[in-house]
Amino acid sequence: MQIDYTAEAFSSLIQLVNYIESTNTRGAGLRWLNRYELFLKMKLRAPERIKLCNNYTFDKLNLHCIYFNDWVIAFSIGEKSVLIEALLHKSRISD
Repeated sequence: MQIDYTAEAFSSLIQLVNYIESTNTRGAGLRWLNRYELFLKMKLRAPERIKLCNNYTFDKLNLHCIYFNDWVIAFSIGEKSVLIEALLHKSRISD
């Protein structure tokens, strides 16, 4: 299954990786990104099994959610791909 991003979600991902890199040892951002990508590949093997988000807004948009550490990944499912629509810190999400 191919994983795509909306422009906003991709921008959030890049900002997060750059922040991790700037506040940690050299290469920390890339290491985090590698772990994140491995997590996505594992979790999104069968995306239809992942329930809709608990968040009211994401639920109304029929988005599914998974959690990577403190990050909420909201996505929609297409025929042959998954579209990551939001990548937000869990503190920014209300039920």
